[in-house]
Amino acid sequence: MTQTFDWDLARERLAAARRALVETQTPEEERAVLAERARLLAIPPAADTGDAGRDYVRITLCGDRFALAAEHVLEATPLGSPTPVPGTPGFLLGVVNHRGRVLPVMDLRRQLVPHGDPSAELTQTVAVAVDGMTFGIAAETVEQTTRERVQDLDRDLVTVLDLEALAADPRLRIDDE
Repeated sequence: MTQTFDWDLARERLAAARRALVETQTPEEERAVLAERARLLAIPPAADTGDAGRDYVRITLCGDRFALAAEHVLEATPLGSPTPVPGTPGFLLGVVNHRGRVLPVMDLRRQLVPHGDPSAELTQTVAVAVDGMTFGIAAETVEQTTRERVQDLDRDLVTVLDLEALAADPRLRIDDE
């Protein structure tokens, strides 16, 4: 069942629309609208600070939100069951197999959220590579990857985790001797 297009009805509707446009604005009103548009277009854009933002991966620890610079994040995977390593500090959950390599996985809840409830289940590992070191950060959730400016993250109460400083912190290094 095909219908033919009613050209007469279309022309009638188009003519009615034209009449409505002509009848609604006087030439003075039209000039005022155009003058207002020109004024708005003449306003210079806000100064560009050059900060287009950065890509971040958001995670949660003890209900608090943290952002990791995406340039250091290799991937996020389910945590599974890390193999404990005897004689290591308590923040090291253990090691996991990550694409055929041994990846140490850290639980940073006590260091980052000392007031938090550590009973929440860690379900994800975020593998990161920083300054030649590759390690995993255990997280309750991995929320999303977004492009944001630091001040926007501050407004959302998200803490930006400085992975370079974390990798350089001697307290997080384990001497294997």
